[in-house]
Amino acid sequence: MRSSLLTLMMVAALSSACGQQRQTPASGQVDTQQLAEDSREMARRYAQWQAALRSQALKTGDNEKMPLDLSDEVHYRFVLNRLKASGLSALNAPQLFVRLDELHRRLPLPERPMHAPGDGVLAAGMTATADGMACGHMIPLGLGGGDDANARFHGTALTSCFGGSDYGYVDLTAFVTDEDQMSFQYLASESHEEYAGKVLETPPLALSVPRQDDKLLLVDSLAMAFNEMTGEEQLTYTSVSATLHPVPGLGEGDIVLEHPKDLLRDTIEKHIRVCMERGAIGGYLDCDYGLVRREADGSWTPFPASGATGIAGVDVDATRASGGATGTPTWIPDPGAYFEAPVKPMDASRFQLPVRGHFMPHVLEECEVTKVTSKVAAILVDEGGWCDAGAAAGTVVGKGELPWKVTPTASGEYPFDGILDFGTGNCLMHAQNVRLEMWVYTEGFCPDPYGGEPEPFRCPSKKEVRPVDYKRGCLAEGTRVMRADGRSVPVEQVKVGEKLLTQGTERALTVTSVTRGGESNPVVKLRDEQGREVRVTETHPMVTAARGVVQARELKVGDAVLTRTGARKLVAVERVPYAGAVYNFALGTPEELAGLGPEARTLYADGFLVGDSQMQEALEKARRVDARALLVRLNGAWHEDFRLSQARKLARARR
Repeated sequence: MRSSLLTLMMVAALSSACGQQRQTPASGQVDTQQLAEDSREMARRYAQWQAALRSQALKTGDNEKMPLDLSDEVHYRFVLNRLKASGLSALNAPQLFVRLDELHRRLPLPERPMHAPGDGVLAAGMTATADGMACGHMIPLGLGGGDDANARFHGTALTSCFGGSDYGYVDLTAFVTDEDQMSFQYLASESHEEYAGKVLETPPLALSVPRQDDKLLLVDSLAMAFNEMTGEEQLTYTSVSATLHPVPGLGEGDIVLEHPKDLLRDTIEKHIRVCMERGAIGGYLDCDYGLVRREADGSWTPFPASGATGIAGVDVDATRASGGATGTPTWIPDPGAYFEAPVKPMDASRFQLPVRGHFMPHVLEECEVTKVTSKVAAILVDEGGWCDAGAAAGTVVGKGELPWKVTPTASGEYPFDGILDFGTGNCLMHAQNVRLEMWVYTEGFCPDPYGGEPEPFRCPSKKEVRPVDYKRGCLAEGTRVMRADGRSVPVEQVKVGEKLLTQGTERALTVTSVTRGGESNPVVKLRDEQGREVRVTETHPMVTAARGVVQARELKVGDAVLTRTGARKLVAVERVPYAGAVYNFALGTPEELAGLGPEARTLYADGFLVGDSQMQEALEKARRVDARALLVRLNGAWHEDFRLSQARKLARARR
């Protein structure tokens, strides 16, 4: 017993030293004592299962998924209580509970040989098991910073079914336990369900846990998937753990980021906005980072239509001071937060991000680090976009590596500083959020506690950043817009404080922000039956007679759009190359917009009624899953469960 405990402590210490630590979610009213008791028993079963695998010389360790058998009362009770904690019951998920009851009443399967947890990689790092659907199940968790008193963790639970499923569920629950895993203290939990999908991931957990010499953080997860076409189901359990022992001088964590960060902290939307092609140059400022051109005389041009030399962060103090007496600031770059492109001019069609910081591999003193590598993934938070990888939330749309400097510093830190390049294809919609997962892997050797050959280790550290969106939806340079006095002027001459005519002859709205930039994609050229033409970017909002506001790229010949002279049919819709500047405006003061709906933010561009930048953002954020299309893919047995799940989501949104 002492020998096995020593081994456990060494494994846990290595996990902690590598920065392999976890996070937490929030849950509603749950029986935390019951959850703790269930997980204590499941941890014991999990250890027995791993021991059985080891006895057959099969792979085992943290994050391996254990099949669940619902004819086993312990497994069945665990599943029901976890679903109850997630707010699911036979009343609001009838088909799910019918299937669980069937599995519970099924005769126990005959004894059969154990199989290795993974038989082969199928997709996205997920593995197919020998006893069920091709579904993976894992808990990507990592050190999220901390200090000598507290350890901070972050992570999610993830399941991916290669062949898809009619219903999928995954959850994540965190506990503090002792090294023998006998006493469990509930911390927090998250869960997620999905219909007719392939990839499910819980909302992220973020934990701050007091450091204690004799305690562990244990995070476990239940995953379920049902495929009615094949008659298959998969229910699995997995867990990971990390020590909470004090680590003097730990500091901020393994991966310390200086950039990107939320520079304009007092904006309405609390995220990091990277304006790769265009941004607000006056008025309402919304870009933390943006393309700039460094001129020969040392001056800067923000959001140039061409010739950008790099990416810069905004100089917050200088920008705010530039407002002066008028209160209209100008976006000013910060020379200290400038990231120069290795090849100039920058290619604005590439998906890029400025990063600066360092990595501190927290390993045991007796261990030797031989290699540090990284992977960074950009993952869609919202549906949409036109990325080749897909448009579903959770899709990885960018893969890259941190821009490392050549060698570590004398203190053993590994610095990175530069532009992280995800490759070609700025495929995101306007204001479409992407979360970034930064993984750094430390490799090396630690001594064998029994005196044998040094043992290799590979330990991940993870940091999550939730920023990137892009400014899209603009009017080509030279487009004429109508002022309140009835005169038309080119968009490049419009300034903050002027009034533009909106829909109707009696109303005008004040320009509160001016956005300028370039466009790497073709623009949409529209021509109506009266010969009027306008050029707009693909996602610019256009007002139609039958469908209301749509993106320009959705228009086709024959559609009727609103113009200064009424509804007119389109006779030509073309995609044409464009290399000039593009502009857009935010319209309306709070007083002007009082009592008006969001559809009021319009202006006339070359005679066509179009939306402003705020309407563009609202249009993007109104994207929703098409329930009818999903029901076509979903087996009829699950239609009622899906309808009830949508009702629950709507009720939560209204609270």
